[in-house]
Amino acid sequence: MKSIFLNKFNFDSSRSEFRSIYVDIVKGVAIISVVLLHTNFQFPSSHYMPLSSLLGWMWHVAVFFLIGGFFINESKLIQPFFFIKGKLGSLYKLLLYFYIPVVLLHNFFIRIGWYDSLTDYGGKYMGFWDLKQMISMLLQTFCFAGREPILGAMWFVYVLFLALAGFSIISFVLKRLIQNDKQYEWIRFITLLVLCVVSCTLTNIVGFTIPRFNNTMTAMWLIYCGYMLRNKFQIAFDNIFLMLASIIIIYHLASIYGEVHLNQNYYSDVITLTVGAIAVLYFICYWAKRLEQSLIGKFLAYCGKESFYIMALHFAGFKLVTYVLNWCGIDRPLSALAAPVDESGSIMLLYVIVGIMFPLFFMYLFRSCKALIKK
Repeated sequence: MKSIFLNKFNFDSSRSEFRSIYVDIVKGVAIISVVLLHTNFQFPSSHYMPLSSLLGWMWHVAVFFLIGGFFINESKLIQPFFFIKGKLGSLYKLLLYFYIPVVLLHNFFIRIGWYDSLTDYGGKYMGFWDLKQMISMLLQTFCFAGREPILGAMWFVYVLFLALAGFSIISFVLKRLIQNDKQYEWIRFITLLVLCVVSCTLTNIVGFTIPRFNNTMTAMWLIYCGYMLRNKFQIAFDNIFLMLASIIIIYHLASIYGEVHLNQNYYSDVITLTVGAIAVLYFICYWAKRLEQSLIGKFLAYCGKESFYIMALHFAGFKLVTYVLNWCGIDRPLSALAAPVDESGSIMLLYVIVGIMFPLFFMYLFRSCKALIKK
């Protein structure tokens, strides 16, 4: 069993550029950053060394959105019916496989202590649901408004789906209206940029934010930028001088502007968000290309390929660690959503390892059982 699980890290280096290993490595680095920063460990930080921003708060979600544009096919993009239908199967339906059971288990999670009525879960407090509330929450889940804490990180998938759908519809409409390819691309660029500027202004100046709407406009812009980098500009991510320049840009923006929170659509401005995300993407891609054949590179790529499941299940992995710590006499609140590591670096590391490995092992067992049933 162990050897079979380890073989999951072996990738075919001859596969096409369409599914480059380095892209999976980038996703792996980003998802590990997500898990790391979902602990409540207080990283030493100052204006001169903004560690939490550098470790991910400045970039990890934005980089995921950039990667989301890498493999978009223009001919499919301008056919929104088929494009969105494909995303319904690959994103939306997969999301519901997790959300529906979790909503149905809501009261059970309260009974076993995973939730309580005193903990603030992002502005939401948990209580027992009756049948009417359960049905209401299921309907909200289908309407892109699911907010179960244990799947809190999955807001990203909702927004990714909506942003891809919006990008497709905008591209379709503009393509029908504009026959000249250069004009079409320029007007699409301006349209998505304006939408992102409006989104940023509404949230960060006006103070008006509609969940799953404002950040969808931001995500569309980032997805478009990723699409252009990969498909139009064909950036190779192999220039050492651009990599060094990226380091300078990353440090400067992190020290001046600090964290980005795309869940709340919070960021200073569109230019800083875009330049910072692209700089981090370039830096990680540069080194990812050099790690493709290494063991660490293969592991990171495996994490990247399984990033959806790590995003969905790492909070559950945190709960398992808390059970073990409490059993060992190290008291930690089971109802806490972020891993309650306090000031312990070793406990933080334990939470991160389990937060990554539990989803991988869970999906391995699930697929193995599914394969046995099919036999």
